[in-house]
Parts: sequence; C-alpha cells; structure tokens
Amino acid sequence: MNDDGALLEGCRRGDAASYQRLYEKYSGKVYGFARRFLRDDQHAEDVTQEVFLRVFRKLDTFRGESRFSTWLFRVTLNGCKNRRRSLDRQQRFDPRRFHEGRQLVGEAPERSLESAWLGGRIGEALDCLPEPQRALILMKAVDELSYKEIGELCGQSENQIRGRLYRARKAFRSALAELGAGDVAVAC
Repeated sequence: MNDDGALLEGCRRGDAASYQRLYEKYSGKVYGFARRFLRDDQHAEDVTQEVFLRVFRKLDTFRGESRFSTWLFRVTLNGCKNRRRSLDRQQRFDPRRFHEGRQLVGEAPERSLESAWLGGRIGEALDCLPEPQRALILMKAVDELSYKEIGELCGQSENQIRGRLYRARKAFRSALAELGAGDVAVAC
C-alpha cells in the first residue's frame, strides 16, 4: 500500500519512472483479467493500454478511499465490458478462435487433448453465463480477489457478493454439466 502511495504521488508529479513502475506492477494482472474476460489476446492488449491511459489521465480522481488495485480493477472491468459491448455490436467477437488455433506443447498427446477439451468446455460454460456472473467467477477464481475486494469493485457488501457468487458457481456447474463436463471437478 505504501509503495503504491509513493508511486501514485510520483505519477501525480509527472515522474515518468513512477508511471513506468506502476504500469510494470499492474499491467500483467490487468492484461490477464482482460484476456480471460474477452478471450482474445489482441483485444486484451488494447483494453490494457486503454485502461492505463484512462488511469493515468484520471489519477487525480482517485481519492484513496479504497486500495489503488481495487480502483484499477474497477476501471479494468468497465473497460472490458465496454469492449465486449462494442464487439457484440460489430458482430466480430468469436470466442472459439482462441481454442481452435491453440497448440499445446510439452504434454503427452492424451493429456493435451484432455486439457484442450476441458479448457474448451470451461470456456463455453463461462460464455453461457451472464456477464456479471462470469466477471464474479473470474475475479474470485482466477484473480483470487477477496469477497471484500470484489464487493468494493461492485459496490456491494461481502454477503451480497457471497450470495451472487454462490449463484454464479451453481450456474457455471450447471452449464458444465450441460456441456458434458459435469463430472469434472473445477475450482471456482
């Protein structure tokens, strides 16, 4: 937290090194979340750049009432939602493209096929969920955010998030079962 505070102050003063360190510290997490949310490398890269441009331009609006990372993930989530809406409008988004061109290397062929099959089912099950449920599962299972952090991002209490996440997990398991992967244990 102190480290972020010093970096934020450096950014507010216009220190290029502070901007660089802040970007290096969080860009991987922002990109990873955007990649999982959008399921496309190029769009995730674009969103990452847009998020940091927005954050650096609007840094003076960050009041420090929550952690910087919480605010950053809120901006990231909004950027991902905006990109998804834009892609849906343009009818260009193809979530299967990632799975079709992906090559798995270094595993036994049987394991590679099994992993690819399961990854495909997980991706399809996530795609079946409404956007808010998909975002909750990604924030909790993949980004390992706490209920409190997710609550801060969504503007809800921890108990509300627990309830919403319970329903999202239930819907995810149901979608997996419909896709023939219901007997596979997936941590979410």
